[in-house]
Amino acid sequence: MKLSLTILSICFLGFGLNAQKNIETNGIKITTKQINCNIPAEGYESDLIQLTIENQTNSVKTVSYSFELFYDGACATCDHEEYVYTQTLQPKEILVGECLDRNHLGLTIFHHMPAHLTKTTLTDFNIKNVVVK
Repeated sequence: MKLSLTILSICFLGFGLNAQKNIETNGIKITTKQINCNIPAEGYESDLIQLTIENQTNSVKTVSYSFELFYDGACATCDHEEYVYTQTLQPKEILVGECLDRNHLGLTIFHHMPAHLTKTTLTDFNIKNVVVK
C-alpha cells in the first residue's frame, strides 16, 4: 500500500511541476513550459523551464520578477535578492527563453540534467513579485 501511495504522489508531483504557470498583468503575459536542451557541440544536456514573456500592448513595458526555485524539495532561492530579473519589451514584442541563451538571463530555469551528471532536480517553482511599468 505504501508503494502505491508513493508512486501516486510522484505522479502528481510530476504533473504539477510540468503544468504551465501563467501570469497576466498590465498587458504582460508570462507563460512557462519545460524544454529539453541537448547541444552536443557545447557538451550540454539538460531540461529547462522556458519562460515566454509577451507585451500585449502598444507601449514599451518593463517587467521585473523573481523566482522561488525548489530543488529536491528545498527552496534554493528564497530570500536571495540576486534572483530578480528585469526585461524591457517593445510594443507587441515576445521574448522566449532558449537553450544556453546568455543574453537574456531569467528566461530559463534549470530543471535537471541526466542522472549520471547530477541528481539535483527542480521539484517546484514560482514566479514572484511581478512588477510591470
